Amino acid sequence: MKQVSKIFLCILLAGQYTGVLAQNNTSPYSILGIGDLETGNLDRSAGMANTGISLSSGRFMYHANPASYAKLDDHFFAVEMTGRFKAVNYVSNTLTNSPGNSTDLQVAKLALAIKVKKWWGSSIGILPYSSSNYSLLGSKGVVNEPEYNMDAYYKGSGGLHKAYFANAFQITKNLSAGIEASYIFGSKQQVETLDASIITGSTIQTTSDQYMRNGMFKYGLQYNGKINDKWKLALGATASNKTYLKSTTYVSVVNGATTTTTDQITQKSHFDLPVSYGFGASLNYNRKLTIAADYQAQNWSDLKYRGLSYQLVNSDRYSVGIEYSSLKQVFTNAFYEKYYLQAGLFYGNSYLQMYSQQMKNYGATLGIGLNTKGYLSYQISAELGVNGTTKQNLIKQNYSMVNFTVMYRDFWFTKVKKYN
Repeated sequence: MKQVSKIFLCILLAGQYTGVLAQNNTSPYSILGIGDLETGNLDRSAGMANTGISLSSGRFMYHANPASYAKLDDHFFAVEMTGRFKAVNYVSNTLTNSPGNSTDLQVAKLALAIKVKKWWGSSIGILPYSSSNYSLLGSKGVVNEPEYNMDAYYKGSGGLHKAYFANAFQITKNLSAGIEASYIFGSKQQVETLDASIITGSTIQTTSDQYMRNGMFKYGLQYNGKINDKWKLALGATASNKTYLKSTTYVSVVNGATTTTTDQITQKSHFDLPVSYGFGASLNYNRKLTIAADYQAQNWSDLKYRGLSYQLVNSDRYSVGIEYSSLKQVFTNAFYEKYYLQAGLFYGNSYLQMYSQQMKNYGATLGIGLNTKGYLSYQISAELGVNGTTKQNLIKQNYSMVNFTVMYRDFWFTKVKKYN
């Protein structure tokens, strides 16, 4: 029965089913691996297609590279919270319920940054790492009974989160280094409901709860230099080591006729996260115009994860972004930025390959930020993109996403000189 389930799930994902029931940001591909991996930084770079490996700021957090926190202003303190709305439309040659849509609204990020010393910046927070949400309806065969088929409904939810603590240090005038220690944790639940009335006269519900957790490290370097009085150049690099996620799965089977648990199984295993790395470069003109580009990659193929008609393969992502800032000098060594405007493009190859089709993700972003003269700043960014393909009867997801960030910033332990 276990092998039949695996076969059915792969066929189901490939589009051989009678319909899709979409809710809570449903993503059919999130049934595999650890779900849909988070590609956004949920920071100021969001409107620049999340192109932030080489970027840093005195007043804003950039999460792509832990070395960026070394550039925070002295005595700087900030708290950021980001909310996200996402809407998805599903396209497939085999969808019978057309169009399929889903929406989702969530608080996606909470982070804090502080400048501890002139040479030391730090940040702590919680970010999404992956998500799993799907609702699928199909049919399932019975072992040794080819004439029987049961209606099968699959519902999955959950995801992984990243709680991080990052520290960055100014090594030289132009070079900074950072390290991010994070704890990946979360769970995925799948509920399979079978209409087994033709066999047992009732439904059979199998619930699988998988819990995963472990620590992970990310390392970063940033170089910031001047080309001339107008132009500045920044370079960045990041790397993460292979991470072993501990996994415990609890499986229970309930017979609908008796509403009692008939079987309970506990399984312990692991899921590896691959070596990953990234490179970025940016140019800044006169503190107003920034042009940036990033490349990121993960070596999933080394882990040799595969199943029937699918496998995990090396993934990468390319992005470019541009930003215009209204930054003005108000005093000597003092600047005020009222707003900034952003745009970006991205293209990525997912870690999931099905029927020889590697899933693609591409799209465009826009962003705007507003800074008040008080303690608050606001940013809103929009992303339009495409996930997947309709080839081989697979599912393509057209999505739109809006991020809204509120930041409170202040200076701590500042000494004010009093005059009598």
